[in-house]
Amino acid sequence: MRATPVDKGARSGAAMSSALRVLAVCEALADHQPAGVRELARTLGLPVTTVQRALETLLEAGWAVRSEKGAWALSSRCAAIGARAGTAGALRELAGPAMLRLQRVSDESVRLWAREGDRVLLVASLDSHQLVRYVSPPTGTTLPLHASASGKAILAFLPEREREAVLAGPLEKVTEATIVDRAELERNLAQVRERGYSETYHEARRDVGGVAAPVFDATGRPVAALSLALPMHRLTDEIVRTYGQHVVTEAATLSAELAGRDREDHES
Repeated sequence: MRATPVDKGARSGAAMSSALRVLAVCEALADHQPAGVRELARTLGLPVTTVQRALETLLEAGWAVRSEKGAWALSSRCAAIGARAGTAGALRELAGPAMLRLQRVSDESVRLWAREGDRVLLVASLDSHQLVRYVSPPTGTTLPLHASASGKAILAFLPEREREAVLAGPLEKVTEATIVDRAELERNLAQVRERGYSETYHEARRDVGGVAAPVFDATGRPVAALSLALPMHRLTDEIVRTYGQHVVTEAATLSAELAGRDREDHES
């Protein structure tokens, strides 16, 4: 039986309504990740079953991921697409000069990481020219927030509710040196907030350490981090302090430029 024009219109309207609900859930997840189904349902004022179906659709499409404990977050597919527009695209475009300055002053490998739920996503990188150096992993590589210098720089400055959700775990042990004890990690993050930069020793990759500072958007949220990664034999206490100040300075400059870009986008 062929559908009449009215039937087609009804189907089209129903499909559009469903698509809009999925998009609404996607946007709410971006603001509250990692989040549970009931939390998102309360935020949106929608039935839990409706939100669950939308999340399953996002999962099937590769736009969302779900942890073992049932917490939801956006996937790297969103960040990859966002790298061509919006904040992620602006970050990549604006970060170039800052990354070059960091490379020149240190001759170490420079990384730009963006937050992706309870992980960080590698957006751009510049490798050191030194013979012994940390060669960049592929763009799109992700690491847990708690296991990398950039991740901890972001995690330390997240709103308390979001930070608590990440610390509630489970915390992946990427290497034997990854900090997975919550009390120890909280002390470490408090130090990051106090001095403005983070440091890691073997925590994301053996024989590699680094320092990083957070990049904030126009609302003051940490959305990314600039980092210097180098072999452990060069990461002395003095180097940590020196490079820490460099990444703080460049991250602050990038934050100001990103905030200005955000304001221009809203005004245009």
